Amino acid sequence: GLRLVLYVGIHKIIAVITSYFHDTKSGKPRYLNYVSTIETIIGVGILWFGFNLFFTDQIDYNTRYIVGGTLLIGFTLLAFSLVDKIRARVLTHMFKRDVYVRILTVIVIAVIVGGLVTVNNSIADAKKIEYLGPYTAQQISVNRYIGQLNEIKENTHEVKLQSVSPNNIKNYVSQNNDVLSVVRVWDWEAAFAKLKPEIGLIPYVDFEDNDILRFNNTLYWTASMKPILPSSVSLANTWYNEHLVYTHVPNGFLTLEATGGQIIDSGKFFKQREIYYGEGGLFKDTWSAYPNSRGTNSAELGGVSYHGKGGLDISPPLSWTFEPNFLLSFPAESVHVMRYKDIQDRMKTLYPYFLYNIFGKELDSIPVTDGTKSYWLMPLIIGLDTHDVPWSIGNPYLRLVGFALIDSYDGNIQLLKTGDDFFTEIFAEQYPDQFKPVPAWLENQTRYPVELFNWKAQMYNIYHVGDVQTFIQANEFYEIPQGLETYYVQAKPPGFNQTEFIGLLSLELRGSQGRNLAGYMIVQNDLKNLGHIQFYEIPLNSTTKLIGPTAVREALDKDPTFAELKTLLRNPRIGDNILYRVGQHDIYFIPVYTAGSGGVVAQLGTIAAVGAAFTGEYYVGLGDTQDKAFEAYLKKVSGVAGASTSVNVDYVELGRSDRIDIIKSTFKENGIEVSEPTSIQIPLSFKEGEIFFFTEKDRGDTETFLTDFINNFVKPRSDRVFMWQEDTNLNIGTIIVKDNIPEIHYVSISIGN
Repeated sequence: GLRLVLYVGIHKIIAVITSYFHDTKSGKPRYLNYVSTIETIIGVGILWFGFNLFFTDQIDYNTRYIVGGTLLIGFTLLAFSLVDKIRARVLTHMFKRDVYVRILTVIVIAVIVGGLVTVNNSIADAKKIEYLGPYTAQQISVNRYIGQLNEIKENTHEVKLQSVSPNNIKNYVSQNNDVLSVVRVWDWEAAFAKLKPEIGLIPYVDFEDNDILRFNNTLYWTASMKPILPSSVSLANTWYNEHLVYTHVPNGFLTLEATGGQIIDSGKFFKQREIYYGEGGLFKDTWSAYPNSRGTNSAELGGVSYHGKGGLDISPPLSWTFEPNFLLSFPAESVHVMRYKDIQDRMKTLYPYFLYNIFGKELDSIPVTDGTKSYWLMPLIIGLDTHDVPWSIGNPYLRLVGFALIDSYDGNIQLLKTGDDFFTEIFAEQYPDQFKPVPAWLENQTRYPVELFNWKAQMYNIYHVGDVQTFIQANEFYEIPQGLETYYVQAKPPGFNQTEFIGLLSLELRGSQGRNLAGYMIVQNDLKNLGHIQFYEIPLNSTTKLIGPTAVREALDKDPTFAELKTLLRNPRIGDNILYRVGQHDIYFIPVYTAGSGGVVAQLGTIAAVGAAFTGEYYVGLGDTQDKAFEAYLKKVSGVAGASTSVNVDYVELGRSDRIDIIKSTFKENGIEVSEPTSIQIPLSFKEGEIFFFTEKDRGDTETFLTDFINNFVKPRSDRVFMWQEDTNLNIGTIIVKDNIPEIHYVSISIGN
């Protein structure tokens, strides 16, 4: 295309202009010859355009006619050009009818093509599947390959609302402690409020980025710092401070445990906390330097002296050329200069083949550590334009080649290969000395790039639909709920045997008036399974729905207990609502924060456990910890706490008097009399057991429990029991005399108010 523009287009136009001036000077301008040349230029241009239509990103039933019509117009113009070139030997001007013939010919071809396209579109409106189906199938196939969607494992997730026997609730909570103990209670905004005072009054550093990291299977919020120039520095001292003083961040990381909210000494993980190569601030704005003759007198912040391998020694006169101030300040001394201290700029300069900005946002890098040194882990993503790939619809081709491991102290870069596609092999062959094996210490600190995960989710939203007819009808597309982001959490999705560090993103049905989830997508982060994606799909005909993030907020607001608590918390802030799988229950855990004096230090007001399974009623449990919140939720579902309504056909709540009658009937059936004294005063009392009895589902367990009590304590000695009430419990006991001392042995049944 460039050659045609230069050698046919511009070359011929210049030839026409020079010929015109030459012929005009001799008094014989040859207009027909000029027109012939212009027809050639236009014809070749149209032919090249028609040829490129074979390589467009979208092809359908009309493409053949558009391509054919375009090529026909191009060849027609070339034919007219040839005719005019021959006639130009005799004639100098074109006849008016010749102009009409050429214009009408082009118009006729365009009208015929336009008519065919219009007729096809009209027929296709009624026969969409027959006409558009084959091309839609190609589009689906190509884009599934581009997005690697065939590698996504699809699971059917049957949502059920299951009650746990009140007698087993505490045990159920204990059994699922592996998930409950790693629930991410603190979101970044709350973590930031707690970490911000750690900076204190330091005027030369600021927060640059925050990341959720994993160390020893525990999640931490880690904030990285950037150096900034204090506002108090005068203009006259700016150059000196920028280049020689504020060269680094002394303590570059702050860490907060994401479940408990405790601020952790970052030195526990990041032994090397001095950052000379990082992101933003002065790293991006300028370079730093120091004279090699400085000895022990350092101008750097805190009086430290840099001893790393980053940077270059520049001797005079090159140092004078690099910075004129060095000519006067250090005329005979070499200067150590450190440039490209921003890791994004550094990577762009050395490895410009990778993407460092995706969809208008800078690629996220995370800090990692080997226990001694600190590094930045930056994804290496290759991106190729697909606008000349048929049926790609312009969706980019993105692949993860590996990671760059950048030393935060000396800027040294190692390339780590994790991909297995042919583009990865190309780069590995070009940089055999740069690519290193992934170190063992990094295997549990890797994190799949959120940018790639979100992109694959967006592709999956559309191209999970493989049926052509369903695709054209466009009624099963997904979308990411507005305002929702990917959550990196420690969780145990269905099918997992233990908790794992995953990325989680929920998806809704596009255009649906309900705000229920169509499913959720996870990505694994451990190196051995890095980038493995699974989608848990909720069947469209499922009777039990999985509520989305908007609906779960409404459920929390409607809960009467929470509504009362809100008035006590003084304008609380609702945190992230993250979906977890706890045992057989899908639960949103939502932290509710309040602020201390001045709103600076965040405090945890309560934690809400909101059931995601929905059959007509919301169930919300509140507690000081995630365990207590989950326990409160289970009690709501089982009918132990709060007002309950019918949830499904298997759930029947019994009235209190009905439950007492059932208890009495158990004794009567065994020929035992039930006496109800107003009070019991026995020297010794022994509690032999306790149980909850609220619903029809608990009836069998309660009757078995009472039968065991009768057989073990009542029948061998007596035919009468005593029943009395204490608060919400019903106590039933029998009196035994041993060594002339009466003892009462009893059981307690919780039946509520």
